[in-house]
Amino acid sequence: MNENSSLDFTYDVLFRLIKRFPPLKVRTSALNGLTQSEHRLLATLMLNLDDEHTALSVTEVSNLLQITPAGVTHLANSLEKAGYIERLSAPNDRRLVLVGLTDRGRKAAEALIADVQAQLSGLLNHLGEDDGQAFMRLIARAIDYFESQFEA
Repeated sequence: MNENSSLDFTYDVLFRLIKRFPPLKVRTSALNGLTQSEHRLLATLMLNLDDEHTALSVTEVSNLLQITPAGVTHLANSLEKAGYIERLSAPNDRRLVLVGLTDRGRKAAEALIADVQAQLSGLLNHLGEDDGQAFMRLIARAIDYFESQFEA
């Protein structure tokens, strides 16, 4: 096998492995009936809100989720209707719409995050300490590489 065919084989195997990598599945019954995109929005809010920032603008959520503001609005409509989020006006600019979690949304996001943490913990236990550390280091390097490809 020459060097080019060896590289082609390696790229093919890597591509097939990446395609097979399963998304994390939500097993939490508190989130039944919600889409994976709605799960992501709830978790994103939970991970980016604190005592000082109780809501984010649609633009901020859009940037964090890497979807359009219209996409955020679409997701927010169904989540608001179901009682998971609330829309608020910004105190300094009433034209700006903020999105925050309700108590129901906070509990659901906490359950979702706990479920994902349990799955990741299971993965790291499966890999063992050395392979788990190597896996995280290599994933971080891969992310750094792909992010650098889009920098100006």
